[in-house]
Amino acid sequence: MRLAAIVLRELPENLRTLALMNVLSAIATAALLWLVDAAAKDAAKGIVSPRLLVMYAVTVTLFGVTHNYALVTASQDAERLIHKIRLRLFDLVRRADLVTVDRIGRASLHGVLTQDTQTLAQTLPLLAIGGQQAVMLVFLAVYLAWLSPLACVMAFAFAGIAVAVKVARVQRLRRSMVEAAAAETRVFDGLTDLLRGFKEVRMNRRRGDGLIRDLADASSRARAVNVDMKEQWGRNFALVEAMFYTLIGMMVFVVPLFTTGYHAVVVAATTAALFIVGPVSTVSFVTPLVAQTEMALSNIEAMEERLRAAAGSAPDEGADRLPGPPGSIALKDATFAYHDADGAPVFAVGPLSAEFRAGEITFVTGGNGSGKSTMLRLLTGLMPLGGGQLLADGEPVPAERMQSYRDMISAIFSDYHLSRRLYGVADPDPARVRALLERLEMQDKVTVAEGGFSTVSLSTGQRKRLALVVAQLEDKPVIVLDEWAADQDPHFRRVFYEELLPELKALGKIVICVTHDERWFGLADRVYHMNEGRIEEGHGHHHLFALETA
Repeated sequence: MRLAAIVLRELPENLRTLALMNVLSAIATAALLWLVDAAAKDAAKGIVSPRLLVMYAVTVTLFGVTHNYALVTASQDAERLIHKIRLRLFDLVRRADLVTVDRIGRASLHGVLTQDTQTLAQTLPLLAIGGQQAVMLVFLAVYLAWLSPLACVMAFAFAGIAVAVKVARVQRLRRSMVEAAAAETRVFDGLTDLLRGFKEVRMNRRRGDGLIRDLADASSRARAVNVDMKEQWGRNFALVEAMFYTLIGMMVFVVPLFTTGYHAVVVAATTAALFIVGPVSTVSFVTPLVAQTEMALSNIEAMEERLRAAAGSAPDEGADRLPGPPGSIALKDATFAYHDADGAPVFAVGPLSAEFRAGEITFVTGGNGSGKSTMLRLLTGLMPLGGGQLLADGEPVPAERMQSYRDMISAIFSDYHLSRRLYGVADPDPARVRALLERLEMQDKVTVAEGGFSTVSLSTGQRKRLALVVAQLEDKPVIVLDEWAADQDPHFRRVFYEELLPELKALGKIVICVTHDERWFGLADRVYHMNEGRIEEGHGHHHLFALETA
């Protein structure tokens, strides 16, 4: 079983102690039953035994200590296992290249990293409790068999039937729960349309009427499914409770018909039967969770295998460092091709040859689908080259230095994600932060405190300005700006081209800017035009258009 193999591999240190505590807890439970029976017999004679009282107190203490240790340790180990799995997955994702992440799919990664690990967080502690209760049932069975073998056989046979019935009904109930969740999702989707499309609903009565009708239908379906699910739950609960009451009746009405001398142990046997009700209910509850846990673990292991397989035998990208900040970076005859699910190429770029120098502003332009984004991803080391070379100061960047190379680049891509926390920027100078915010006219909207921005709930253009603040705080020798100005108003667009870019150039940085703003092409020291996956070069505004019309 996958769960047992993972526990043995990942958490071997507490298993022996945990098993011992489970056994001691089960023994204490059986001992308590014997002590209760013995004390009841003495009480019937008008005797209270101090010895039995002390033994009872000691046994209760033993049960409490061992039971608590087993539950607490199992819960801690379960969370530790989940933590280890998450850290492994986080690191594998961080070390994956962009092609691998895109191929696997962010939705799949998100599902494994959240839903499947959350499933483990919910089920593993319950399974630990179920395991403990199963051990307890073994010792209760031994005790009941010592009292009356026939009572033991009947009790556990009947309990087994009850568990089977409950598990079967729980499976049907789970299907109803899935239907109920789907019905509630349909209601939620309709409500989302109503709230997000409120203006459109108010502007069109027929649209509003249609939406409300759909919402009413969805709500009616959700009501019917939820009523059916709760009725099933009620019937299941009542049936199982009745079955266990039937079990108690069997102990006092049926067993005496088939065995002699049972009258002497009938109270003890009935008490033991009562004691097994709780553990049997727990085991029947957690049994279906085994399959759920196995499925989650299977998904997690499959994702780990896919991420490791993608990495293959690639060298450690952080094993070596560049000798210093590069004075130039370049692509030389670089190629790359996207492939479909069958491995057939669907779009290719290259060969690409382009150089970007310190103290220069380079513009990259081209239509949608021309390959600009792919070229930037290859240049920044986010995707491996299919062929050709990536150069720094005219020398190929080996795989062992790739992380050091990426660490030299600040990039604000068109789909840039702005984190609220300033990861990687340790203790920024408050005066410099304030000056940068004022420079980008964000001082009245955002502050920086406790290592992060006060908010990132801003417009796209404002988030891009904060991203530029982060890039300037990082102060790396290369800065890549992908359509940064596209989300800015005319005033800030002018500030960007006529003030910010020249300032970055004056600092000696390699400035790479993807843009369509023809008005400012003359500010560039070099212009590369992407066309159908190839690069065309011009030097300034007029040469660029000469190339396009040639």
